[in-house]
Amino acid sequence: MSTLENTLQIEIKLEKEKTKQALLKDHVEKYSELTQSMSKILNSFEQRLGKLEHTILPVYNITKNLQKQQQNLDSTLQCMEQVLSHYDASQDVCNLIHQGPSEGNIGSFLDGLNKLKKAKDYFLNNNPQSVELENVTSLFNNGCETLNNHFKSLLKKHNAPLKPVDLLDMIYIEEDSSNEDCPSIKQLPPSAREELNVIAQWLDNNLRREYVQIFGDERSEVIMRSLQNLKDHQKSGSWGNEPLRSKHGYGRTEPGVKKTTSARLQQIFERKANKMFMKASQTLGQSAGLAMRKNSSFGDILAAEEYGNDNDQELEKYLVLLLGLQKLLVWERQLLSDIVPPSRHNEVFSRLSQPAIEMVVRDAEQITSKVMRSISRKEWSAALGIFSALKHVQILQPDIDRICDTTQKQQLSGVLNRLQQTASKGLEQFIDSVRNDAGGGGMVSMTSSTISYGGGSNVPRDATVYELTSNTIWFLEQLQEHCDTIGGLLQTEAIYTNDLDRIASQKALSVEQKNKALLGIYVRKVLAELNYTIATKSEQYGDPATKQLFKLNNTHYILKSLQRSSLIDIVALTEHDCERRYQKMIQDLKKAYLGSWSKLVSFIHPMDDLPRPINGKVKDKERATIKDRFSNFNKELDDAVKTQRAISVPDVLLREGIKRDNTEHIVPKYNAFFEVYSDVQFSKNIEKYVKYRPSDVTTMLNSFFDDTV
Repeated sequence: MSTLENTLQIEIKLEKEKTKQALLKDHVEKYSELTQSMSKILNSFEQRLGKLEHTILPVYNITKNLQKQQQNLDSTLQCMEQVLSHYDASQDVCNLIHQGPSEGNIGSFLDGLNKLKKAKDYFLNNNPQSVELENVTSLFNNGCETLNNHFKSLLKKHNAPLKPVDLLDMIYIEEDSSNEDCPSIKQLPPSAREELNVIAQWLDNNLRREYVQIFGDERSEVIMRSLQNLKDHQKSGSWGNEPLRSKHGYGRTEPGVKKTTSARLQQIFERKANKMFMKASQTLGQSAGLAMRKNSSFGDILAAEEYGNDNDQELEKYLVLLLGLQKLLVWERQLLSDIVPPSRHNEVFSRLSQPAIEMVVRDAEQITSKVMRSISRKEWSAALGIFSALKHVQILQPDIDRICDTTQKQQLSGVLNRLQQTASKGLEQFIDSVRNDAGGGGMVSMTSSTISYGGGSNVPRDATVYELTSNTIWFLEQLQEHCDTIGGLLQTEAIYTNDLDRIASQKALSVEQKNKALLGIYVRKVLAELNYTIATKSEQYGDPATKQLFKLNNTHYILKSLQRSSLIDIVALTEHDCERRYQKMIQDLKKAYLGSWSKLVSFIHPMDDLPRPINGKVKDKERATIKDRFSNFNKELDDAVKTQRAISVPDVLLREGIKRDNTEHIVPKYNAFFEVYSDVQFSKNIEKYVKYRPSDVTTMLNSFFDDTV
């Protein structure tokens, strides 16, 4: 590009820049003019605003003061109205207070009391010497008293005691069913509970605690009267045979359903025991420490048709009473949560439950005292009833503990302790009765034919199983149903725990096995005393054979009973060779019995010292010896037949075995003697001496233990 062209372009750009500069200068001049105009406007506005503030501010201050005066006046008037209302409070609510509250409309009465409360507080703080304070306080106290009376009357209106059949429904109702299904708890409808709750809350908030005593006493009376009605019903002839009501149709019996009280109790405690078992299983799993085992035999001893004595009936009734108390206390806890403020629950519950708890504790003392008197008379089924009751009270104890406070738990645990003491005493006295048997029975009579030898104790004339033996075995057999309960009792006594420790040191035992072992130790002690007593009683028989047969009968009966009832397995936990020892005792007694024939056998065996006949003849001086041998044998055999035919051996196998042993022990010896001397001419009247052939002796021996032959 040439120099001329460059110069031309530069000039063109210069002209453009000059044009832009001139335009910018023009804009700056315009903006300066606008700025000056705006400044003048703002200065004018500021002057006018200053004049307005100078004019309005005094007016504002005056208005503010007037507003404050107005507020003060309103507050003063309001305060005056409130003060005047306090002075008029007595007159305004006097009629309302004197009329008292009406059921279902308690709100207006409480509003009146609140008005009096505010007036009382005002005069107390501002004019404590005024007459108005006295009037308001008096009327307020009267109103509170009226409210307490209304609270009490409302409770009384719905506080009818439960009918026995309704309380039994509560007891027999399924554990998983709703309490609302039971008509017996319809005593207090929801509207009454709500009104009682409002009253209780107001009284508690205003430090009026009389309702605590009122509620406790009224509900306590309901519990006591309900339980007393049940006790009176138990004394009636219909007790134990009430129809079982339908779960959803109370008042109607289910078709085909008729259960005794004992059967229902059994079902109740089975359910409770199964729940306890399931809970323990879920908690402990398969742990070796599982202290609970499922038992389907709960309540068996309760069956009146099986034992049916007065003590069992009393214990059964007492268990029903405890179940009734537990159900009532659960219901009372529910009422407390609906009516009484939570802070007062324990206080009120303690008050309402105390008389009933004291009653069941007294009843337990009376029943156990009666049972102890029965035990002292050797009525051992009473002891079995105690074991059953103890087992069921132990099952019921967790339910009671959940609803009672510490003091009440201690009182009710006294029932358990009393039963435990009675049960332990029963076990102890049973051993003493076996040890010191004086011929009394009291349980099961095996035979009425007894013989007394001046010692005050009777033994059977026929040497059969001694009544003490059958009674003892019967009692021990029943104890198996109470193995866990008895194990719990015995584990508190050192004499048993020492033996148990010795056994446990030899092999590991589960909780169930420990209970069985403890029962086995007890059974072993009883059997030891029984064996000693049998041996002692056998001395009352003058005849050696009868003495041995008496011991043999009883020992054999003991062994067979132990085997039949599985008691032998329980005893084997503590003495593994128990069965073998009894079998050896039986064999020894059989040998001792055969030894009673020694005198008879001595006349015919051995024959070494007897003269030997030559051609069927003996010397004259030897004839007398043969005569004496035949004569003495005949006399001993006749006496033995007379005596032992009247003896009883109840067990067939034992009886036939003894007969066989007798035959094998005597007949071969007599046969040898008979073959040698029966044809010897040792007397002119030989048939007088040779009275029995060997077959006759066999027949006579087979006639033993049968007085009808």
